[in-house]
Amino acid sequence: MVIKNEALDLADDGSVCSPDIDDSVHISASKLPFSEIEQSKKFYDLLNSFVLIVDNNGMIILANSKAEMYLVSQGKELHNIHFSDILSSEKEKENIKVIFSSFLSGNDAVSGSAEVMINRYDGMSNTFLMNVNLLEDTVSSSKALLLSFTDVQEKKELENELLLDGEKIFSHLDSIPYAMVLSDDRGIITFWNRKAGKLFGYAKEEIMGQHITLIMPKRYRKAHEGWDELISIGKSPVVGKIVEMTGLRKDATEFPVELAITTTRIKGEVFHGALINDISQRKMKERLTTIAKNKYRMMFEKSPLGIFHFDEKGVITQCNEILVKILDVPEENVISKLIGFNIIESFDDNNSIKKAIMQVLAGIPARYEDEFRSPFSDKVIPIKAEFSPVISEEGKFMGGVCVVEDFTERKAAERALNQYAADLAKANEELKSLDRMKDEFLSNLRHELKTPLIPIKGYSELMYEGALGELNQKQKDAMEKVMLSSERLRRLIDSLLYVSITEGGNVEYTFVPLRISEVIDSALHDRSPEITSKAHVIEKSIPADIPLIKGDLDYLEEVFINIIDNAVKFTPQGGKISISARLQEDKKIYISISDTGIGIPGENLSQVFNRFYQADGSSTRKYGGNGLGLYICRKIIQAHKGEIWAESKDGSGTTIHVLLPAK
Repeated sequence: MVIKNEALDLADDGSVCSPDIDDSVHISASKLPFSEIEQSKKFYDLLNSFVLIVDNNGMIILANSKAEMYLVSQGKELHNIHFSDILSSEKEKENIKVIFSSFLSGNDAVSGSAEVMINRYDGMSNTFLMNVNLLEDTVSSSKALLLSFTDVQEKKELENELLLDGEKIFSHLDSIPYAMVLSDDRGIITFWNRKAGKLFGYAKEEIMGQHITLIMPKRYRKAHEGWDELISIGKSPVVGKIVEMTGLRKDATEFPVELAITTTRIKGEVFHGALINDISQRKMKERLTTIAKNKYRMMFEKSPLGIFHFDEKGVITQCNEILVKILDVPEENVISKLIGFNIIESFDDNNSIKKAIMQVLAGIPARYEDEFRSPFSDKVIPIKAEFSPVISEEGKFMGGVCVVEDFTERKAAERALNQYAADLAKANEELKSLDRMKDEFLSNLRHELKTPLIPIKGYSELMYEGALGELNQKQKDAMEKVMLSSERLRRLIDSLLYVSITEGGNVEYTFVPLRISEVIDSALHDRSPEITSKAHVIEKSIPADIPLIKGDLDYLEEVFINIIDNAVKFTPQGGKISISARLQEDKKIYISISDTGIGIPGENLSQVFNRFYQADGSSTRKYGGNGLGLYICRKIIQAHKGEIWAESKDGSGTTIHVLLPAK
């Protein structure tokens, strides 16, 4: 029971001001002759509230008509009944004794209020707000208490009903499949459903009463300041919209979320609500789709073969630069002549190219290998063309694709190679070293070695993915080995060719602004099958705000593929590879890649960047490799005006350090 002390409302002459007559009025009084209390009953009978006066012993000495109607049956009186006899519980009786004693003992309290439950004459009871005022006799030291009552039972029932409705609503919100979080105008969490607990890792008892920024990464917490001001002026950039942000779990891990925020005001108080959905899987799919698109786009653009796509009517819709060169089309006429060229309408029925296109439009792969006269010039080109139909995932026919190889260079290379072989026999004694002969030989075989790998890799992937028919598990395993072997062969050829052109000083780099994190991510993706197969744990720590570097994407990607490939290869099953990057004070980006592998003996450490060097060069080698990986890495890093070095101990893992200048 709560007592609220209130100051009396007195007129200038010290008399009591007359209150308005309604249910919620506080009837005030001060001093009056107790001999006239009975005469005041007429006034109290006019009030809508029921009124009692009790003496200093708690005995009822006056009751207005409203009180008599409520408390006693017809023909009975309230005089000489103790006030505690009309209360519902023993606890309230004890509390009333304390209250009355406080007022009658002469302390500072002259008025106050409390909620009490009073019995009716028929045995029922209601809750009332009881207003207490001290009365003093003008002719003696006697005291009494004026009690006025306002029925708050209906209010209590309404509050209980609202409480039940609220419980039903919160019970529903607790079971919805989305995380639901409510907070007050200070950002203090007031509601937390089960889905939110699963999503963020906090139990309800841990999070209730905490600030909403507890589930935000630190970089977003500053944005929460000034929230109320944004809401009040109606310029919030997020309220009423679905936005993507980042959430922070209890274990300090971050994850992408999609949330809808609402805000409302009730009786001047602001309440915020957020529906939160974890979009980690969606983001991962989007990223994988983007990586796949970029991968195939780069294959299309950087392919040494001509590639073009044609629609279901035989019209060319897309092509790469190599095809433009093969067909000898002027660059300014590519759009007007080549793109939009209708192959079916432009050749007669006996033309082999038209026959191949018609076959593909019927859903059957086709092939052409012969000399071809370009329709855009007088050039006659010996070509080999592979035609394939294109079918979407939904089974819709989308035309076809053709891969074209120009035999001109190959034939010239064959003639040059024959001549070279003759010259080589004559000049063999004049060669100063086997390296020079090897370098010259590799440079002449560059195109010949790389060209067959493109269709091998492409068709292997198509077969593995089921594009050319479903495979059983054994067949898929075999195709996977074919793909891995072709990739190893490609890397070997690339390494040998890079060494060859490096020695000749003919490497051409294309320097563009790059994010080192994206270069490393691409390298990790390239090595992901080997990482997965050996169950390695990858730990990566690269700040999001690290500056850009200026470098060649393809060559830098090759650097980190080689380093990560070594870490994977020389680290036992279930090992760990740690990758970190930071900006140094000298404006250089420092990158380190550490593994928990077998390490390198100290006497061999100084030689690992030498050409064709292998720590295990025995005939019973356990690990594969050609001894060119780190040599190529050093050459590329040096071309980027950077530094690379290694730290290792036998049996204790290896760390490769790289320094690159920031852009």
